[in-house]
Amino acid sequence: MTDWDGAKYAEIATLQHDVGRRFVAELTPPAGARVVDAGCGEGFVTRLIAELPPVAAVVGFDPSPLMIARAREGRHPGVDFVEGDVTTFVADDPFDLAVSLNALHWVPDSVAALTRLHDAVRPGAGVVCQFVPEGERPSIEDVAFGVATGVSTGVGTGAEGRDAGGFAAFFEGFEPPHVHRTRGEWRDIAGAAGLEVDDLTERDLAWDFGSADAFRAWCALGFTAYTDRLPAERRDEFLARVTDAYGRVTGSDHVLRFLQLRLGAHRPR
Repeated sequence: MTDWDGAKYAEIATLQHDVGRRFVAELTPPAGARVVDAGCGEGFVTRLIAELPPVAAVVGFDPSPLMIARAREGRHPGVDFVEGDVTTFVADDPFDLAVSLNALHWVPDSVAALTRLHDAVRPGAGVVCQFVPEGERPSIEDVAFGVATGVSTGVGTGAEGRDAGGFAAFFEGFEPPHVHRTRGEWRDIAGAAGLEVDDLTERDLAWDFGSADAFRAWCALGFTAYTDRLPAERRDEFLARVTDAYGRVTGSDHVLRFLQLRLGAHRPR
């Protein structure tokens, strides 16, 4: 498990915070709701949820000790942060709503994750998750994997697919840390977890970091699963190759384009 630096994440997470505000604005928790936030990171979204008038209390959990340490620095009434893995999480008392924002596409066992969220809420309660799905356009994560391993990602004639950077030796046996699934696959997974799907909404979004340097700095934190395997002197080169290759996807060296799939479901009564 990669333990992201919560303090550094909070400094550069403008994109994640913007997406988080939109995510929370669309939530409709019942009055007096107890909410659980799976993969809460540094707690920004968890605290926003706690500020919704119907919400009485929120528990945020994340497998990263550094993220939870950062989350606990910003105390907020009615919010509790704990270390936990979504595939093993067990609620002491059932919640009225379970949410997860851009965390589950880092969890290989999607059925286990949604099953745990199903089990964490009372019958009739909602489960709302948002993540990056599989799409026709290669994602930034797809490109990173291609640059690292020399596996083609469909970007075209770039460095990825030919190991032009000579990184593959550092990634023997490496599995991609992300799991991007299609809308149909997520529907099937939710059903296998015992949930009834109410809505699956996909959006195509873009974020302009303003400069290639700012984009690389953002990637530097999110791609530690890759850079931790590289010698320190080659990490900047790797990140530059990723953003250069991805620039051929978007036509810009500082714009991230990403899909967001919002799954709305509930536990049957």
